[in-house]
Amino acid sequence: MSRHSRALLANVTIVTGAALLAWLLVRLVAPVANLEQRLVDIRIATMERAQPSARSLAVVSIDEQTLAKLPYRSPLDRGMLVDVIEAAQAKGARAIAVDVLIDQPTEPGKDARLRQLIRSARVPLIFSFTANPRIVTPEQLDYMRAFVPPSQRAEAALLTDPFDGAVRKVNPGGFVVNGRRIDTPEYPAGFVRKVAAAVGIAAPLEPVAIAWRAPPDAENPPFPTFSASYFNHVPDELVRNRVVLIGAVLSMTDRHLTPFAIVDDGDRGMMPGIFVQAHSLAQVLERRSAPDIPLVAAIAIYLAASALGAGVGSLRRGMVLNVVAALGLVALYWAGGILGYSVGLPMIPLFGPSMALVISLWLTDLLIGSAERRQRRFIQSTFSRYVSPDVVKQLMSEPDSVRVHGTKQIASFIFTDIAGFTTLSEALPAETLADMLNRYLDGACAIILAHGGMIDKFIGDAIMAIFNAPIARADHAACAVRCALALDRYAEEFRRDCNRDGVPLGVTRIGVHLGPCVIGNFGSQARMDFTALGDTVNIAARTEGANKYFGTRVCCTEEIVAACPDLAFNCIGEVVLKGKQQATALYVPASGSDSIDQVFQVEYAAAYRLLQAGEPEARAAFERLCADYPDEGLVAFHAARIGAGLLTTRVVMEDK
Repeated sequence: MSRHSRALLANVTIVTGAALLAWLLVRLVAPVANLEQRLVDIRIATMERAQPSARSLAVVSIDEQTLAKLPYRSPLDRGMLVDVIEAAQAKGARAIAVDVLIDQPTEPGKDARLRQLIRSARVPLIFSFTANPRIVTPEQLDYMRAFVPPSQRAEAALLTDPFDGAVRKVNPGGFVVNGRRIDTPEYPAGFVRKVAAAVGIAAPLEPVAIAWRAPPDAENPPFPTFSASYFNHVPDELVRNRVVLIGAVLSMTDRHLTPFAIVDDGDRGMMPGIFVQAHSLAQVLERRSAPDIPLVAAIAIYLAASALGAGVGSLRRGMVLNVVAALGLVALYWAGGILGYSVGLPMIPLFGPSMALVISLWLTDLLIGSAERRQRRFIQSTFSRYVSPDVVKQLMSEPDSVRVHGTKQIASFIFTDIAGFTTLSEALPAETLADMLNRYLDGACAIILAHGGMIDKFIGDAIMAIFNAPIARADHAACAVRCALALDRYAEEFRRDCNRDGVPLGVTRIGVHLGPCVIGNFGSQARMDFTALGDTVNIAARTEGANKYFGTRVCCTEEIVAACPDLAFNCIGEVVLKGKQQATALYVPASGSDSIDQVFQVEYAAAYRLLQAGEPEARAAFERLCADYPDEGLVAFHAARIGAGLLTTRVVMEDK
């Protein structure tokens, strides 16, 4: 073989090898794949061209305005849902899809109405369904099976990226057997594919990238969106011949990370599931697709970049000039890829071909003379003194060590909320409201931190605090209770000061609970949040809400009480929460701050024991307590129940 032939073979080997290596790195190494995906996300989030509001579908949102008019938040009021579906039918909807799991009974009459409507709908009517045991219990699954016919089921789950949990592709649903996708009653077609089929349009049988629809302007959404609270009043022409999607648009429910999270931490970055489905369905109905580059074209780009790197290395201009030339070429390529996408060209890969160019340049440089090879070895040897090989080895062998993850542990939680704050905020000037809220939160946060708590998040006027994370402490339950009492004293003093100034600030309700959860960093590489997940967090929030029912300001669960043997509590009662059969004890912590409070604890405990035993003397005991302590809401609660003939401490809650 001639020298020229050997050189040509070497160059071909370098070009193809570098391109293949870069291709594999992007697909197999998590940090590299994540970086390439971030470059895609940036273009999607910042360079999508505005489009007119979609005419193929409309979204009916179950939002806070809707829930405020309902007797309870969860399960969703079936009567309201029936009204919305019937209104959509009457307005001429082409099809209706409900992204709400019908997984437990509510009021029998309303359930019957919805069951009848499902079976007699005049247009295609689809409901979300899932058999995923991580989402529904066996009892919930059995209820869904009985309620929603197989022909009207659509898989509710969204596809998430394994690297960061973001939603980027449409879930076709079903499952694959011998290369063929099969739909069954337990594993139905995905939400998008099912709805599209209902209107006679075939959707892809494999996951495809979502073609996100940019809104027409900052004031209008990409899809006509109407709150369920006023949907009856929407003109028929805004609904006629459209597919109507119905789903939740709430601050802490059914939110999903999207590519927009890289620049937006609001509704686009953490998008409600119904809007993700709307973006996905719109592209199928309108026969659009994401502007991805074909596989053959992507391979050609990798090979071209690798060939360019080999060409630069073959010039033998020295390492410095080679690096400068490579960086210049990469910069030009990135600028072309970014600007090209902004004017409608396909989404070309950026980081992978750049790696192919650099790898090819490096491999070519290795073949250029012993002196240049010695120079490269010197550079490698020099830089290895500043970068620990062990660190590099660990990151490459354990990619999970740099992923978002959490740890399961026991923790105590405090939830606080100001009663009537939403109404108050509508009545106060913005400046006054902001100043008052900032002062209130400053004081509350100082108390939480002083008691060893971690302020997890603010939700408007509400606060969520965690005890036992990130620093572990054995007395976290007692710290949480003492913190709750201190918060109660502070909030009452703050409320009285505001009331004296003419601001009708309501009481602060506080819930305290303890239990297992998962605590850690959750989110994306662009935005992370150290927080807690699990049912314990939900129970803590519901405990705060229970105060409204009992007339109390601080409410603790029996788990907290069991962990605080040295603290005193008054038992509210054996409470049967909405939708539950078993009773659970709830308590009010005793402050014991003065002799009057201590006397009240003794008298209340005696009266409660009489009531617990069903003794008729309980009536007189609570009447005396009402006379002596007219401001105690818990005493008034029990006295009113006794007056209504309920001589028991068992409390069955009618709502959540």
